[in-house]
Amino acid sequence: MLRDCNATRCLGEFTKASYDDAVTQESLARAGVGRRLVAIGTDWLLAMIVSSALFTEAAYQQSEGLERILLAGQPFATLGIWAVQHLILVATIGTTIGHRLVGLRVVPEAGGGTVGFVSAAIRTVLLALVIPAVVWDSEGRGLHDRAAHTRIVSARA
Repeated sequence: MLRDCNATRCLGEFTKASYDDAVTQESLARAGVGRRLVAIGTDWLLAMIVSSALFTEAAYQQSEGLERILLAGQPFATLGIWAVQHLILVATIGTTIGHRLVGLRVVPEAGGGTVGFVSAAIRTVLLALVIPAVVWDSEGRGLHDRAAHTRIVSARA
């Protein structure tokens, strides 16, 4: 058992290579809607927290508690933060924080590897528009994934 353990896997961390290994042919089945919603909700929540900390609206300056933590950020700043983190993470490692938490991965249509900047940018812009994300084809892929030539798959082996 110890022979299969390298430093990052023993610590419970995943490198990009070890995460790529988890995406097998069996796991290329479509990812469930529930996991997708949890993933995007997690990413949006993180963007709201950062936005509230860095781009507080004047009306919320004196607020406290959850209202200050989650709702104080400027809406377009929240959208911008979400889009930047989504673009960078999907383009470079193929997964956002929310995706990783629920075991999802964005891969090119052909399978394997990362999608790259152009496909990630197309996917991010269309996902931010919402409508392409809620219109699915017969394979369960959103229009944003079809336009970007990507698919979201389960990364759990």
